Amino acid sequence: MATLRLLALVVLTGLAAPSLASERIPPAQSGPSPLIRAFDPDRIFAGDLRPGSDDALILTVFASARDDYAPDYSLAIAYRCLPTEIAGRDRCGYVARTLRVAPGEDAYGHSLRLNLSGRARDPANADDLARLLDEGALQWLEADVGACERGIFAMDSVRVADWNPDVHTALQAVEDRDVILHPALIRVRMTGFYTTSRYEGWVLADGVPAAVRQLGETLEPCWRPATSPRPWER
Repeated sequence: MATLRLLALVVLTGLAAPSLASERIPPAQSGPSPLIRAFDPDRIFAGDLRPGSDDALILTVFASARDDYAPDYSLAIAYRCLPTEIAGRDRCGYVARTLRVAPGEDAYGHSLRLNLSGRARDPANADDLARLLDEGALQWLEADVGACERGIFAMDSVRVADWNPDVHTALQAVEDRDVILHPALIRVRMTGFYTTSRYEGWVLADGVPAAVRQLGETLEPCWRPATSPRPWER
């Protein structure tokens, strides 16, 4: 029986969070860069967070569907303060947005994701990525985290999850090996007042990935079509 290796990498930093421009994590190194940039979670609120205000990007997530080259979804949660009708009073809260490939009909839901990635590799399509994305089965959604039942709790569960799981080697049954040979990967970044934590690893692992999956399940009934510009339009 072959021994297959699963690798999870966590980097914890205890310094003041740098600017997004200097801190940005490329969601994938091997995928088609225009498509990956469209799913860059740092783009989700780009231009919406006001400098010098309490606005802040709290959580970003990028998840692939297969081999870290076929995007599955990106998600971001920001703390935002918006003006109200009462002068000098803002309405503050946590807002979540996600760009995701619509669920597929095949057993693993990969068909649309792989098709989108394949078409983006075509130079003719890469030159007109916006049209390609417009034609793709993508969902651009928004949710009020505080108004969603247990939304704040689910978000905070990511913060207190295990950001430093053991790196391990596991024996896999033959029927499960394809899942590991073509792993879907996830990258998570969460920023507090003085600390930024990052996780990179298998999307179905415990710890932070499990907390992100629970967050997604919690927000699912609260998603509504977003009216703000889509990430690739920013």
